[in-house]
Amino acid sequence: MTKLGKGLEALISSVPESTDISTGITTIRTDKIKPNRYQPRKKFNSEKLQELANSLKENGIIQPIIVTSKDEGEYELIAGERRLEASKLAGFSEIPVIIRSVSPKEQLQFAIIENVQREDLTAIEEARAYQQLNEEFKLTHAQISDIVGKDRATITNFIRLLKLSEDIQQMILNDQISSGHARAILQVDESLRDKFSRLIIKNKLSVRKTEEEAKRIKETGSVSILRKKKETVEIPEMKEYEKDLKQKFKLKVKISDNNYKGKVSIYYSSEDELNTLLEKLKK
Repeated sequence: MTKLGKGLEALISSVPESTDISTGITTIRTDKIKPNRYQPRKKFNSEKLQELANSLKENGIIQPIIVTSKDEGEYELIAGERRLEASKLAGFSEIPVIIRSVSPKEQLQFAIIENVQREDLTAIEEARAYQQLNEEFKLTHAQISDIVGKDRATITNFIRLLKLSEDIQQMILNDQISSGHARAILQVDESLRDKFSRLIIKNKLSVRKTEEEAKRIKETGSVSILRKKKETVEIPEMKEYEKDLKQKFKLKVKISDNNYKGKVSIYYSSEDELNTLLEKLKK
């Protein structure tokens, strides 16, 4: 199997050249190019796409996209989806392309490598792409790691995210929680995961705090709503009141106060001390 972790360029050089021998580049109408059916990314950042469209308007399309020929006069995208969509947004009716002949597996590999190298995929989109390579194209996790240049354990951890419920996966797709949060959620019992994920969002927990909570939930089997401790307001005079009471009763006295709310504790250690205390309280 060819090593693909070196990137998109290494893959491109392994496929047949376009019929234009001099440059390998030709021009095709944008409405003749179908989306890559194996594209793992399902949503675009509209703001960044508009920025790219503005850049294309100003500077032109410098880098051609890559397509494969399908039905007569029709083409399917291999790589360059953002450039294609931004070109349409910028009003281009034609776009420079390089035509390649590739297999469905190579189409998916192209799309994954392009997006992963540019960090354009959410964790769930990346996980689904790896799962497709594993299930549909029968590639092992080790072989996938070669394709994208990541550790095998990383590939396995991404695919594990797909064990989460659809609701939690949607939270990741919406950038409400990160893959780090998701890995911590996987540590708790399946029946508690949805509630735990909502708690993470409601309390804006960091990944580290989420990991701590996951450990506690595993130990207690319960997801509780985190409550912030009320700030204690100490009254300086209370120490003097405590001192006066100690002198009066000749016993240990503790005043627990929070903004004039609390209790006074008097400690005795014998029957005689109790009787003496009671007599003084009656006076």
